[in-house]
Amino acid sequence: MQYLPFLLALLVALGACDPSSGGDRIARDTGPGVATDMGGPGTTFDMSRPPTPSPTDGGRFDPFDPDAACGSTSVPTERVPGSLLLVFDRSGSMDSNASGGGGSKWALATSAINRALAGVADDLNIGLMLFPFGEEDECSVGPDAITVEVGPLSMTRGEIASALGTADAGGGSTPIGDALRAGWGHLESLEGRGQKGVILVTDGQESCETGNPAMNAVLSEASTRHGAGFVTYAVGLDESNNFLSTLAVNGGTPRSDTCLAECQAPSCSSDADCSGGMTCSATTIAGITIPGTCQCTMDSHCPPMQTCEMGLSIPGLPAMNECRGPSNCCHYDAEGASFESDFQAALEEIATRFLDSCVFEVPRDGVDMFDPMRVNVGVTFDGEPRQVLPQSGDPATDSWNYTTPEQDAIVIQGPICERLRMSAAEVEIVVGCPTILI
Repeated sequence: MQYLPFLLALLVALGACDPSSGGDRIARDTGPGVATDMGGPGTTFDMSRPPTPSPTDGGRFDPFDPDAACGSTSVPTERVPGSLLLVFDRSGSMDSNASGGGGSKWALATSAINRALAGVADDLNIGLMLFPFGEEDECSVGPDAITVEVGPLSMTRGEIASALGTADAGGGSTPIGDALRAGWGHLESLEGRGQKGVILVTDGQESCETGNPAMNAVLSEASTRHGAGFVTYAVGLDESNNFLSTLAVNGGTPRSDTCLAECQAPSCSSDADCSGGMTCSATTIAGITIPGTCQCTMDSHCPPMQTCEMGLSIPGLPAMNECRGPSNCCHYDAEGASFESDFQAALEEIATRFLDSCVFEVPRDGVDMFDPMRVNVGVTFDGEPRQVLPQSGDPATDSWNYTTPEQDAIVIQGPICERLRMSAAEVEIVVGCPTILI
């Protein structure tokens, strides 16, 4: 995927003045048009200190209008480097051969990680956590599982390669939920203004916290973390399931706009997890429950584009019907003959998306008496009018918000963020007019 660079500019209006009074103005390239998507339903304005001139047309005003915020000067801004933690499954199943051959999933995946990181920019902050931590059936994942602390890739690249070279796929269980919680907790402890994210890489399903209620709690936490500014990516190695797909959706990282969170037949740990007369194919070996899927009895039990077809038939047991057909899952996957290259490509795309983050600095050099309640943000895509974004605490809405208590960085959020990562655009911040809120 080709990612075009931003044309970045920070426009800082140094108080209101009368353009006719001779105040200096510096020409700015703001692209064609002016804001047109303002003052719609639900939009309010902080009018305690009105702009100059006072807003007209029912309270609508353009904070980028020279008459509303004059005496502006242009100052360059930069993206704030993000922090990523690779949460990597080292359970025993990773030692088995990949579906397309060529070696074990562990050997192919670690090789792909090293090659992918070799081509990523040094200013990305990245670290590594291997799970399960310890040997055999370890289900508890704590801070000790952080193998390589998150830091600039220029420093951690070699440490990650060394850690992967000395580790092995020797774990017994797959404590995905606890690993994610440990990863989110580690990122929360880090200082920094940039975006923070987790990349979960696994070849299986949760084997410690079994049952839909436990998994739903993890998915709910992923949504909560996304609301707090964290993103969660999911990569399945020879594994696709609804948990990974929904995790990507709830974590704010769906692979495409058309993917389905429920892209497979429902997963289950017992018949109680299934509905409509379906039965569960889960098995228990040596006291460990290996999740399965709910066996369909009709096409309506299956996701779109899939049909219910007869699967494995064992005399004396109910037929194990399966949903078959194309799956449109929201997580990244690697399988078949292209296992290694698929995984490498997924990591490279994730790193690119993350490097092209939507977090920007708010420089204050040359700004007297900075007022965080008089900040507005505009985005101009090539050939389109400028879109003025409101400030909002809802990360799902096209808007912006501060990322730190110091209010020295902002994040552009909602679907427009993904478009910014993929398109040429100019991002502008203007100081001086009351903040447009939503």
